Amino acid sequence: MLQARLAISVLFLLCGLNFASWAIRIPDFKEFLSMSDAELGSILMGLPIGSMVSLPIAGLLIARFNSKVICLLAVILYVIIIPALTFISSSLFLFIGLFAFGMAGDILNISMNTQVVSLEKITNKKVMSSSHAIFSIGLMLGSIVGGYLIKYDITLKQHYFLIALCNLFSILAIYRYLLTDSTRNDEENVEVKAKFKLNKYLIILSFVAFCGMLCEGAMADWISLYFKSLPDLSGFPFTIGFSSFAFSMVIGRLLGDWAAKHLSVRNILLINGLLIALGMTITVLFSQVFVLIFGCFLTGLGISTIVPMIYSQAGNTRDTSPAMAIAAVSTIAYVGFMLGPVVIGFLSEYYGLNRALILLIILGVLASGISKFALSKE
Repeated sequence: MLQARLAISVLFLLCGLNFASWAIRIPDFKEFLSMSDAELGSILMGLPIGSMVSLPIAGLLIARFNSKVICLLAVILYVIIIPALTFISSSLFLFIGLFAFGMAGDILNISMNTQVVSLEKITNKKVMSSSHAIFSIGLMLGSIVGGYLIKYDITLKQHYFLIALCNLFSILAIYRYLLTDSTRNDEENVEVKAKFKLNKYLIILSFVAFCGMLCEGAMADWISLYFKSLPDLSGFPFTIGFSSFAFSMVIGRLLGDWAAKHLSVRNILLINGLLIALGMTITVLFSQVFVLIFGCFLTGLGISTIVPMIYSQAGNTRDTSPAMAIAAVSTIAYVGFMLGPVVIGFLSEYYGLNRALILLIILGVLASGISKFALSKE
């Protein structure tokens, strides 16, 4: 099982690396295509729309074929799409490119999380949160490496072709070690073919995930632009806020499996929301770069375990397959991921980016409130 765990970890690493490689280059696309904040916010909708469209498709594909095969398909799509983004010359084509990028990302997202659920059942160990920590390591690695590539004038095309090659060689190396999904009996297969089934508990979790994903999408797409607008970065690259955010996501997710053993889901999600609110309050109220870095760190800690905690819960739902359950919960959550960058873009256009980010404080408080008053204490 060690080889399977390592292979799955590589998938999470690639997913984070790919997303970070896009996120830190957003200012380049914005400048190259001469877009306003509102225009950029609209174009950024392409990625989460592609993600949301792919969610039910991914669930059905995995239920019909196998998550192992769909992982391969998703990475091959990345290998094609990432270099293609460097040839984009208009806002419309960027929207289309991001739509495809989002589809590839969430086909991989659902399939690799299905792999984790299978691994947890085989080993009888909680590894979902630590697996998502590997995703955050990929985010951090992509942010740091990408930041220095930008610093040393490595072109966007060179950067993205390197990332594509990394994806290609990695999937060729690990594919044989991925898990084959267990087969189900005929009665269970009826449920696999069913449409999304969400009980009251999963609906509540989905809305907490909605808040968390909206914050995550907003941080990923806008925090580098926020830092770039600062008058004094004290020698740091403008990607430092995103790097701090990604680093804290790693720390939070590495601790997440331990937390899941000792704390209830309700309490973990309650703490998550409070940390998001506190971190973003610090980020929008202060101007010193070290304080802002700390604010991003706290925000990342808050967001870190929301998705893995909820995916693990969904993946163990008895009345449907793990892939379909995860896809169902993710559909609601990814509406938040879709709205986050867009809403921040329009708010920024009229009120400034600093004030627009106050929305994340409100969402953190809302996530805590839902967790405290709507979830059971079990």
